[in-house]
Formats: sequence, structure tokens, C-alpha cells
Amino acid sequence: MKLDILYGCDSNYAPYTGVSMLSLFESNKDVEEITVYLAAMNFSAESLEKFTLLARQYNRNLIILDTAAAQKKMKTYQCKGWNGSLATWLRFFVLDQIPDDVEKLLWLDSDTIVMNGLSELAELQMGQSPVAAVCDSVCFWERFRLGITEEEPYFNAGVILFNLPYWKEHQTLNSMMAYLPQYIKHYTANDQDLLNDYFRGRILKLPQIYNVQGVQIAYSVKDYFSVYHWKESAYYTPEQVEAALRKPRIIHFFRFLGDYPWQQGNNYHPVRPLYLEWQTKSPWKDHTGAPARTDRVFEVEKILYKVLPKRAFLHIFAWVTNRKLPRRPVEIHKREQQ
Repeated sequence: MKLDILYGCDSNYAPYTGVSMLSLFESNKDVEEITVYLAAMNFSAESLEKFTLLARQYNRNLIILDTAAAQKKMKTYQCKGWNGSLATWLRFFVLDQIPDDVEKLLWLDSDTIVMNGLSELAELQMGQSPVAAVCDSVCFWERFRLGITEEEPYFNAGVILFNLPYWKEHQTLNSMMAYLPQYIKHYTANDQDLLNDYFRGRILKLPQIYNVQGVQIAYSVKDYFSVYHWKESAYYTPEQVEAALRKPRIIHFFRFLGDYPWQQGNNYHPVRPLYLEWQTKSPWKDHTGAPARTDRVFEVEKILYKVLPKRAFLHIFAWVTNRKLPRRPVEIHKREQQ
């Protein structure tokens, strides 16, 4: 059994990527071979050494990818940054560096914790699906802007399984890069919008267990579905979400009330205790995260979250989000699928 994993981030997210990688190794000790491909943007020598030693400790393979060429391409395509960094686009722009013998490649965001084994993904039959992913739990605005209907899923890009033989056979990377310049101006969720737009109708829906998102942990399943009335074809059933919460394979933190679980002074994030537990086991146990955000909008959110019943707060959050929706979706023209 073999797992091939792709991480990518800049130096600011190196500690959180390291904690995620530790959880990957700890939760998959029965997997014979794990190779981690790390797209390390502007890492220090000291930081790279920590990753190298961690992989060596678990007898796993670590391959550092060159991000210089990827950064040039991202600038050429006028990719927009996330939190001031272009690193979010690495998941697509370093695929040409993955060896030809890799068939399935699993991308993991830095803000993930692997809770249980992932070996079933290595055996997943993907057929003619170029990628597989889990549905996003809150992105109404983004899906509306792309013209995705309520019967269709909008996928989260934090966990992506790439079907690389398909990509090679169909030259998907080249065709996607040719498509990107025309439509990138429409994207607000950056690479996640590209994923959903370009591969629309061709993404294999993974079970919820592979990307349990912070909002699903913060609220009861009953409260969540009282606000978000998903079509089953576009999401999961309440029973499927309940099952995923009981035994998740991967937990994806997301920001919650503006903050990640590692930020100082953040006592609201539903998985902060879990993250800190893993951090204390890692080479980054002494790392101190940035202070929690103090923007007025997030301060108001935190006050309301503290004083209101959770269901009431969630209703307000969804109402405000819906108020932001444009009057009509962006025109994304039909094109020949590659």
C-alpha cells in the first residue's frame, strides 16, 4: 500500500503544515510507503530541516518541490493571493513536478488534521473523474457567482484527490492553464473556484469523512440543516454528516469567526483543543501563532456568537451571507471539456 501526499504553503504556514504532516504519519502507521511532496515557498533552512527530520523519524519519504517556476507562472496568470500569499495556487502549479509513476495524489491543506487511516483512497476507483473532493459546507456566494445550481455540488479544495493518469492522458494541466486567463477575473475563492468551474460535472464526490469542516463541528447537525437546506445531490444527508462526525478521517479547520485555531486569544474555534493537542506532540510545539483578528466585523460576530443561541447565530450568519449575493450569477461560458 502506498500513499502520495502533496502539501504546499509559504513560510508563514510551515508550522501548521508540519503539525498536519505529523498527524498523517501517526494515523497511517500501517501504510507500507508514504511519500510527501512538499511545495515549500520561501522556507528557511531550519524549517526544512524540521520537516526532513520528522519524515526520517517515521521512515517516510519527503521530496521538496521547486516553487520558483510555479510562482512565475502564478504571476503570469495574474493569480490573486489569499491572506497576502499565492501559495494556495500551488496545488495546481506544481503538478508537473510529480513523478510519472504516481497514480493518485492527495492534496491536503495546511489547516488539516488526519484522524484516521487514508489507505482506502489509494484503492479508490476514479474512472474518468480527473479529481475527487468533498462538498463545501458554507460557500453559497461562490457557487451562485459561478452559476452552479442548487442540485449541483460545490466542492471544497482543502482535500483533493488527483487522478494523475487521467491528467496525463488528457493533458489536463495544459488545457486548464489555457482556460484560466479568460475566467480568473470571475473567481473570488481563487483555486477553489477554478476547481469547481473547470471540472464542473466531472468531480467525484468523496464521503464527508475525508473533509469534516469546522462549521460542522461547531453546530449540531440539526441546527446546521435547519439553516442550510441542501439538495441531497448537492451535499450529504444529515445521517451521513452524523456518521462522519463520529469517525472523521480528516478534519479541516477553516477559519471560525475570522480566526484559525492556532491564533492567540482565540477561544471560540471549535477544534482549537484538538489542534493544540497535536501541536504539543510536534517539532513546532513552541510555536506561537499570530494574535486573533480584531476587525470590527469579527468582534461583532464573536459577541453575537457568545450571547445568542447557536441556531440563532447561524441563521443570522446565513442571512448576512445571502444579502451579499449578486443579483445574477457571472456568465461562465460553456466550453469543450478536456
